[in-house]
Amino acid sequence: MVGIKLGSVTKRGSKYYARVRVMRNYILKSEGKSFTSEIDALLWIKQKESDITNGEDGKVDRTKKVKDAVIRFIDEVCPKRHGGRNEAIRLNAILLMPDFPADVPLTKLQAKHIAVWRDNRPIQNASKNREIAILRAVFKVARKEWNWLEDDPLKELESLRKPAPRNRRISDHEISLIIEYLGYEDKTPETQMQTTALIFLFALETAMRQGEIASLDWRQVNLNQKYLTLLETKNGDKRDVPLSSRAIELLELMQPQRAGSVFNISADVVSTTFRRAVKRCFIQDLTFHDTRHEACTRLARKLEVLDLARMIGHRDLNSLMIYYNPTATEIANRLG
Repeated sequence: MVGIKLGSVTKRGSKYYARVRVMRNYILKSEGKSFTSEIDALLWIKQKESDITNGEDGKVDRTKKVKDAVIRFIDEVCPKRHGGRNEAIRLNAILLMPDFPADVPLTKLQAKHIAVWRDNRPIQNASKNREIAILRAVFKVARKEWNWLEDDPLKELESLRKPAPRNRRISDHEISLIIEYLGYEDKTPETQMQTTALIFLFALETAMRQGEIASLDWRQVNLNQKYLTLLETKNGDKRDVPLSSRAIELLELMQPQRAGSVFNISADVVSTTFRRAVKRCFIQDLTFHDTRHEACTRLARKLEVLDLARMIGHRDLNSLMIYYNPTATEIANRLG
């Protein structure tokens, strides 16, 4: 919204003082400057009114490109954010993608530029929305803190419809196939495949995420009190995870110590090994994250709903319902 423009020239001795007042976006912007010529003062007023009206009053750096904002966000902001390392990896990848408007001047960026890139991405809508959310954070900082943008270029870009939440359960037969393929025999693992199998079983007992398990240190584990502590979770909270007797048995197989990595394996190795096992066992549409669905559904038979929510780290019951996936038969069997 641009309102009334008021420009005036006042002679002060041998000088001409030009003053401009323009209402833009309900904010009154005022500037003044001295000239030796009245004509120069009038020309300055005309140009300055135009600049302010079009958002080009010099207060926004209009030399920056989209890639400049992304790179600065990676360098300065990501290291301070929870999950910033993964955001930085994703943003670096985005900069190299076809159709991404990296070289478009930031102040000329429009929602349609991002929409074209987004719509050509061969990924699920949920993943596209996550990428857009990171870019929104980039442009928000560029606008509010760096003064590289005047308006939000993505305010007209709507989120894509999310697919229905996964409800993939894991059968006992599938568990047996995976454990057998990985060569696990309920004893201290000797190979990475066997360690992956133990982590798979541990996830089914605790509903913990793959990265949370792989990064565990013995200092986080309290076997005597039957719980472990996650210092940093997906939502940024510290969380205590109760341990079942079976979970404790699995941890004891890893030969507890005072400190040090519990499983001595990276999340990437676990992910790769598990995917290979699923493929070799000819199991369809199964991911490691599905252990969280399976574990939550099993735990719901033993725990009150609020205790379950606390254990798996959900702040509201709607989020919990995403992971709680009993079959109608299972519910019917409880009815008697």
